[in-house]
Amino acid sequence: MSGYELNHFSKLIADFGFPMVALLSLGFFIWHIWNWMRKDISPKIAEAGASFGKLSKQVEALDNDLIRLNVKLRILLKEHEKLEKLEKELTEFKNILKSK
Repeated sequence: MSGYELNHFSKLIADFGFPMVALLSLGFFIWHIWNWMRKDISPKIAEAGASFGKLSKQVEALDNDLIRLNVKLRILLKEHEKLEKLEKELTEFKNILKSK
């Protein structure tokens, strides 16, 4: 900072007092941050929210697919057990017929 700028700030503090200069500086800082959030950050957050919504739907669809596959697998395993049981009974029946 040049000497002119320091003299300018010291004159402002002398004329209005430090609390008023600090209050106005803080107000400008808050206004600047508010505009930055509104212009730069909020659209990116909205974009991320949209991406999150799409991702959530895709995860839900995958979850439903896994549930359906799990049900099909259980059905296949039960049918396999039934088939093994029938094959075992058939071999026993064949053995009985051979022994006669």
